[in-house]
Amino acid sequence: MKKMLLTLVVFGLLVTPALAGNQPEFDAVGCDASNFFNDFIKIAVCENGILPFPPGLAINQYSNFPAELFTTQAGQLFPDPCFSGLRPGCLVTSALTDPYNEGIYEWRIVLQKKPESDIDLNIRDCVLKHNTFNVWTECEQTGRYRAPWGQLFFIPSANPSITVVAFPGPFATPGFPVAGFGLDARQIPGLDLVALEDALYTSKCLWEESLVMALPVTGGTNVLGESQFNLKQGDVIRIVVTIPGNNSVDLFYGRDNVSLKYIGIVGTEYLAPTACGVCGDCTPII
Repeated sequence: MKKMLLTLVVFGLLVTPALAGNQPEFDAVGCDASNFFNDFIKIAVCENGILPFPPGLAINQYSNFPAELFTTQAGQLFPDPCFSGLRPGCLVTSALTDPYNEGIYEWRIVLQKKPESDIDLNIRDCVLKHNTFNVWTECEQTGRYRAPWGQLFFIPSANPSITVVAFPGPFATPGFPVAGFGLDARQIPGLDLVALEDALYTSKCLWEESLVMALPVTGGTNVLGESQFNLKQGDVIRIVVTIPGNNSVDLFYGRDNVSLKYIGIVGTEYLAPTACGVCGDCTPII
């Protein structure tokens, strides 16, 4: 009997972490399920991000929240020159900031689960040489400049800068300031913390860039000295990308170009009231 009880106790300890439930999750502006840049991994996450109660409900299909938005003063949205046509029947649009012009792009994304990990901030933009429209022959890197004699230069100040602030949602940790607090990034390699306040980054062609944002903890402070609070489902992450006046490329951003990826806790899901799409679909051409 003692051996049987011991076996049951050990088995219980082994299965406890599984019952706690930790799932991969991603969030974006609007309907996560039909984001244009969903690859086979994100589609799998969408298909397997199922609510335990009621069973069978994919949370990313209920992810279009009023608090989410994408805005820019860069210009009107037009079919993106890097990505249009890559998914037949789908529409992806973006706004251009061209060389020696400034631009501001803002995304607000609602967390659908309480994170228990650092959060990857993924940025996929379109970077081309000035006044060109062929991604297969005219790719460029932000901050990169070729002199008339052919020499390549890299100018840090000509790159975009990014600011990220967390704001409280309907289930926010008590004390979470309405004005929000800034998030920090882990530098790679090294993992030293840096404030995501006007922080420079560089981007290339149509590739995805990734910033690892440190998970804030209640009672802690960020690099700027602001008090931090645990993030919860429903909290809003605001991402602002600023293009400097000495920008050297044609740079395009749209609604779907930014997403958040992390490990979420099962049982902390936050749902929009109505379904917005199906896993793997994308925005149809109207």
